[in-house]
Amino acid sequence: MFNSLSDMKEMAIAIAENSVQGIVVMDEQGMCLYANRAWLEITGFSAADMHSKPVHDWVHHHRPNGQPLPIHECPIGCTLGNNECVRNHRDLFFRKDGTSFHVSCAASPIMVDDATVLKILEIRDVTREVETEQRRDEFLAMLAHELRNPLAPISAAASLLEIQKLDEQSVRRSSRIIARQVSHMTGLIDDLLDASRVTQGHVRLEKTACDLASVILDAAEQIRPLIDGKRHRFTVDVAQQAATVWGDRKRLVQICANVIGNAAKYTAEGGEILVSLTMLEKHVQVTVSDNGIGMTAEMIGRAFELFTQAKRSPDRSQGGLGIGLALVRSLVLLHGGTVWIQSAGIGHGAKVTMELPRATQSAVTTSEVADVLDTAHSLNILIVEDTKDTGDALGMVLGVLGHDVRVERDPYAAMQTAGNKRFDVFLIDIGLPGMDGMEMARRIRRQPQHADAMLIAITGYGQARDRLEALEAGFDHHMVKPANLHDLQNLLSGRTGRVATVDDEDQAARTTAPYEIPSTLL
Repeated sequence: MFNSLSDMKEMAIAIAENSVQGIVVMDEQGMCLYANRAWLEITGFSAADMHSKPVHDWVHHHRPNGQPLPIHECPIGCTLGNNECVRNHRDLFFRKDGTSFHVSCAASPIMVDDATVLKILEIRDVTREVETEQRRDEFLAMLAHELRNPLAPISAAASLLEIQKLDEQSVRRSSRIIARQVSHMTGLIDDLLDASRVTQGHVRLEKTACDLASVILDAAEQIRPLIDGKRHRFTVDVAQQAATVWGDRKRLVQICANVIGNAAKYTAEGGEILVSLTMLEKHVQVTVSDNGIGMTAEMIGRAFELFTQAKRSPDRSQGGLGIGLALVRSLVLLHGGTVWIQSAGIGHGAKVTMELPRATQSAVTTSEVADVLDTAHSLNILIVEDTKDTGDALGMVLGVLGHDVRVERDPYAAMQTAGNKRFDVFLIDIGLPGMDGMEMARRIRRQPQHADAMLIAITGYGQARDRLEALEAGFDHHMVKPANLHDLQNLLSGRTGRVATVDDEDQAARTTAPYEIPSTLL
C-alpha cells in the first residue's frame, strides 16, 4: 500500500487534516512542528503563528482563575515530560484573540529507543458541553430550592393542625396553606413533565378555532394573584373584532400565562405591564411589555433555552425553574407561529412578541359526556394504597364527603376484601408491592360482582404509555398524583364523562383512552 516513507507521511497528514479534532505535533521541547486544519480553526492561529513556537505559551498560558500558568507547572506538559499519556483531560485553553474555551484533550509521547522524539496533543472544543453541565447543575440547585420552599409552610401548618384546641378559622387557614403549597409543587412537576414531552416531541395539539382575546383574558386571570400582590399597573388591550386562531386552547392559555407571569416576576412592585393584541393580514400578534429589570443581548440569546434564567434572579426571589420560555417557544412553533424578545438592556424592561396564524375556518368542538354514577347515594369505595398517610388521608376526605370507604395497603388483602364485598369504586395505586395495580385491575374485572364497577388509577406514573396500559388493564380513568379533590369529586358524582382529553397520545389512543383528570395547575 505504501511505496515509501513519503507515502506514509502524506497519508498521515491527510488523516490529520480531515479530523474534526485539533491536532498539533511538537518536538521534545514542546515546539510546534505541525498543526492541522481543525486546530487552526479552533484556536484562531495561523500555521505561520504556530510554526516553531512553544504551544503552551500560545494556548495554555493562564489558569482558569486568571493566574499565569508556567510551563513547568502545566499538568499536560508534566505528564508528557514523564513519558506518560494524557487521556480525557478537561482544561481551559485560549484562542489567538484572547478568549477562552473549554477542551477535552489527549496527549502522547512518541518514543524511539526509549527517547521522546515527538509529542502529539489532540483537543476537542467542549465549551457547549461544559455550559450545558453548568446549566444542569444550576437547574438542580434551583429545583432543590423550589421544592424545599413549600415544605416549610406545609410542615408548619401540619404541626399547627396537631394542636387539639385549634379554632375552626385556624384549621381552615392551615388547610389553605397546605393546599396552596401542594398546588405550587405540583405545578413545578407539571412544568418538568411538559418540558420532557416537548423536547421528546410527545406533545400533540387538539386544535380548534380559538378567540385569542378570550385566551389572553383567561391567562391574565391565572396570573392575577401575582400581579395584584405586587400592585402592578396591568393593562390588557385586545382587539374588538374576533381574533381567531387555529390552536389548542389549553396550550394557548399556557403560552400567554407563562409570558405574562414572566413579566410579573421580573417587574418591580408598582411597575407596568401591558398586554396588547393586534390583527395583521395573516397573523394575530400578541405583545407583552413591561418596565421591569430588562435583559442583555446575551440573556435574550439564551432566553428560550431550557433551564435558563440568565442570572435575572440571584436571590431566587422570583422562583421558577427557568423552563417557561422554552415551553413557550416550542408550543408557539407547534402552532406554526413565531416568538421573539426585545429589550434595550438592564433596567429598561422587555417586550415579548408572538405571532400566530389567523384561522381560515371556524370550528365547533363537541364532546359527549356520559353519566357514570347516580349522585343520590353514597358509594362503597375501596382504596388500595401502600403508603399509609396517602391512603388514610384520601380515605378521610372521601368519608367526610359521605362515602363508605375501606383502605387496604396490601394488594392481596385488598383482593380478599373485594371478594367478600361489592364496591362501586376502586381507587388503586399502580406501584403496589407484590402485585401491581395493573394486575389487580385485571383480576377485579374478572369478578362478576365488579363488572360494572368504576376503576380509577391514582399514580405517579403519568406518561402516555402508562395511560394506555391502564386502559388495557381495565381501568376507566387515570389520575396523576396528587389527585385534585374537585376533579375526583366531580368524577365520583357523575359530572365527568369518559372522554379522552389527553394531548400527548397518538390519535388512535385519543379516541379510546380513559378520561384523564387534569393535574392540579394545568
